[in-house]
Amino acid sequence: MDDVSIITLCNDNYAVHLATMLLSLFENKAPETRYQIYIIDGDLSEDNKLKLRNLLQGFNSSPIFLNVDQKLFKYCKGWGHVSREAFYRIAIPDLLDRKIKKALYLDSDLIIKDDLLELWNNKQLGHYFLGAVEDPVDIAGIRLSKRYKYFNSGVMLMNLEKWRKNNISKRIFQFIRKHSSKIMWWDQDALNAILYNKWFELDYTWNYQVYRMGHLKIQPKIIHFNTDVKPWNGEPYLKEEYDYYRQRLNW
Repeated sequence: MDDVSIITLCNDNYAVHLATMLLSLFENKAPETRYQIYIIDGDLSEDNKLKLRNLLQGFNSSPIFLNVDQKLFKYCKGWGHVSREAFYRIAIPDLLDRKIKKALYLDSDLIIKDDLLELWNNKQLGHYFLGAVEDPVDIAGIRLSKRYKYFNSGVMLMNLEKWRKNNISKRIFQFIRKHSSKIMWWDQDALNAILYNKWFELDYTWNYQVYRMGHLKIQPKIIHFNTDVKPWNGEPYLKEEYDYYRQRLNW
């Protein structure tokens, strides 16, 4: 069985939250599933890198840290609780070895409650550029036809082969440069602007956005604390799921 290529990104402010997510990821995986973790480095300290390595070592795994070309992100602006590092995920197809044909991107503010092999093996990906879960935003920074849904970029099953063949990352960066004043929801707006009709919808269980989906009576496989109210600074729904893993970290 091939490794599941999981890629995430992090700066020092989110290092402990990434560690919490990774602990939940490995504790809830099936014995036969193998994860290879790639971390896009948002200028992490050596101390935090060592802590992340030590955590994964306990699961017989080792993270691979990736560096980005900062010039690519000249027109990318973070605000509120989201920093410019969020845009790094746009460059994933170019950061990973071309032998890697697909990847699963995960945000740091997640808790993983199940094995991800079922998600990884989704056959629909062969026909699309990515699989994602709808984000029922009240207002979007970009105007999409009502024919198309708007996806959340916190969990993305990415067809890297299709991205590379069609220069998707380059097209997204061009959109950001031309329309930076229209972008409200950071990288997510730009991704939706280019891929609005090139993605397929995953079940809500794979990206249960607590702020928008708290009313849904489902058992989430991935819990996403996707607003500025996080388990470490407030009392969001399912905060106890985060606390369970965070309190057991040696951090």
